[in-house]
Amino acid sequence: MNVTKNWLKWSVAVSLIGLLTAQMACQPDPGEALNERKRRENEEDILAYLDKTNLRPKAEKNELTGLYIIRTKAVENGQLAKEGDEVKFFFTQSRLDSVVVDSSETAAGIPNLATIGAPSGITARLYQSLQLLKEGEEAIIMAPYDPSDNKGGNLLLPAYTPVRYDIKVVSVRTEDEQIQDYLVANKLTAAEKTESGLRFLLTKKSPADSAQVKAGQTAKVKYTGKLLNGNQFDASANGSEFNVGTGAVIQAWDEALVKMRVGEKATIVLPSSIGYGPTGNRNQTTGIYTIPPYAPLAFELEVVSSK
Repeated sequence: MNVTKNWLKWSVAVSLIGLLTAQMACQPDPGEALNERKRRENEEDILAYLDKTNLRPKAEKNELTGLYIIRTKAVENGQLAKEGDEVKFFFTQSRLDSVVVDSSETAAGIPNLATIGAPSGITARLYQSLQLLKEGEEAIIMAPYDPSDNKGGNLLLPAYTPVRYDIKVVSVRTEDEQIQDYLVANKLTAAEKTESGLRFLLTKKSPADSAQVKAGQTAKVKYTGKLLNGNQFDASANGSEFNVGTGAVIQAWDEALVKMRVGEKATIVLPSSIGYGPTGNRNQTTGIYTIPPYAPLAFELEVVSSK
């Protein structure tokens, strides 16, 4: 008899748990509901602001991002940033009550820099804006709250606050254009360009009877590696050994070294496609990028030995 009663109690408890679980499953995520409500309120605030400032007739809404764009300077044939492109820009971020929250060093003439597809340290709303503007364009961007931006908020910019961005896109440069700029600035325009996009310039030549580096050999190489902004990320003054043509190093090195003889020096400049690609390279301890994604690079190489 006790067994039957206990079984009934257990059965009722299980049924109640199942019912509660089903009800909970049907309830919307309160976080999602709040975000949607706040975005709707932001939309109303933005439209009211556009009406107040007489900007609404000029505003165009990007349905994918929810951003409102008022182009104050349009460039019909300007270059639009794509993944891997470097964008230089000036911006001011302000609340709808005109309080400035953040800005670039416009007075000093120092633009901000972001690479599309790589971590940039800017807000999601600003990052999205840069992908909607062409090189040379200027615009006012009205942006509703984005959950990925400043989620907790702060005294200057509380959570769920719509913002205005005033943006000027100074330049949009592909990797190839960045490399060409570097070659001109560093007087390396005589460099050979290969099918892969590698730029190769022999800076010290060895006699013709010097040993040629061949795939499969173990080469010892002294090197210095830099980003195109001049920041050094790696070097080996005493030389490092590795097998050539086996994928032990980046593709650019395998390609460049078989063009060299022992004792020779060369400067190479390379796109990320034959370097560290869209993933870049992080410091394993700190997690900080030593080589950002989509970064073209420059190396000074010297072949010490190859056998």
